[in-house]
Amino acid sequence: MRVALLGDRAAGASRRGVGRRAMTLASDVFLGRTVLIIIVGHLSSAPRAQKEAAALRKAGARVVVRGNWFEPRLVGEDLAIARQLDIEFAPATDLRRVGGHPGDRIRHRMSKLVHALTGSVLPRTLGPGAPELLRDARRIRADLTLVHSEPGLWLGRRLAQEGHAVGVDFEDWFSRDQCPGDRPEPVRTTLRELEHFHLQHARCCVTTTHVMAEALAADAGTPRIPVAIPNSFPADSAPTIADRRDAAGEPAVSFYWFSQTIGPARGLEALAAALALLRGEWVLHLRGALGTHAQWLEGLFTPDLRSRIHVLPPVSNAELPARTRAHDVGLALEIPFCTNKQLTASNKIHEYLRAGLAVVATATRGQEEVLRACPHAGQLVTPGDAASLAAAMQAYIDDPQALAFAKGSARVAGATVWNWERYEPVLLSTLAAALPERK
Repeated sequence: MRVALLGDRAAGASRRGVGRRAMTLASDVFLGRTVLIIIVGHLSSAPRAQKEAAALRKAGARVVVRGNWFEPRLVGEDLAIARQLDIEFAPATDLRRVGGHPGDRIRHRMSKLVHALTGSVLPRTLGPGAPELLRDARRIRADLTLVHSEPGLWLGRRLAQEGHAVGVDFEDWFSRDQCPGDRPEPVRTTLRELEHFHLQHARCCVTTTHVMAEALAADAGTPRIPVAIPNSFPADSAPTIADRRDAAGEPAVSFYWFSQTIGPARGLEALAAALALLRGEWVLHLRGALGTHAQWLEGLFTPDLRSRIHVLPPVSNAELPARTRAHDVGLALEIPFCTNKQLTASNKIHEYLRAGLAVVATATRGQEEVLRACPHAGQLVTPGDAASLAAAMQAYIDDPQALAFAKGSARVAGATVWNWERYEPVLLSTLAAALPERK
């Protein structure tokens, strides 16, 4: 093990050297350039856009981010992140019920009504603030506009047709991120047409996994394959924050799951069935906003299990890794109910690796790609199969040495093969190649 760790450190040092040289070259390319990043919501809820913005700013670019505001509690965090990253952020629309802009809310509601009555796919049908985001993009006149999300696809095509340089981050396969019937077919068709346009004509395209990149290119019939930039994170060495809610000194294995929202269709149904099969000392911590799902969650777990289950409130992205490290096993229970879920690898699995948690992940093609690079860091289980999930969890309860080895392997993987610093130079070189020549 010691030799492997030394090898990882040497490889990491080599990559850091390459990364520094790439950053130096990128600084020459981006100095004096403006890059606009379009998201659909809050900056604080967009960790991928944050990492892109930070990389571009370090490389010398002026970075502007535009999104929309919905949640009053996230406004302060948005502005704090923008100050920390030394970037410019403002909402194109403010849809908060209290303190927001009434006109923005009225326009958003009217577009939903028109779509419901006529079936017309308007720009706002694709997502909030699409016309306002386009207005801001035209005013900013960035050297490169990098779009995320469904409304970003629409305004990105408009900008490209007007002669602006546009890139797309397919952090999701937007036309295939819901079950059939959840989104009207005309909307799916519109999104697919927009995706094909960008996959064929955008200055650059990136996505989250190699399997997603290949599938996107095949669907659009283009030989150009998007660049795979994973949802990984920089190594984090902040002190662990006590986060467990079980009794102090309890030897139980802490299983941990987090998401923005605790609710159905996130793998928790299979988890509830798996918990009933477990033996020994364990606890479960769920982090996220319950919203209207409190009664659903109460009914999900049998009364004899509820004392072992603890619900934790959401925390900021900055605080998340230090709290995650307080646990033992991270659960990435994605259910591949759509193509996007099958092919992507979300922030969740990468957050567990960064924090040094053993991973139990459902065997989607995207998550298989992640664990294939660090097979000792966790186990893959059959999606939706309670028995398969319980067996993987039980293995860590029964064997403390196996758990410790998996946690150590995860920590090494998060600091090396899946360290964001390894992919940041790839991102910058991709975006640099997409910039138009200086006038």
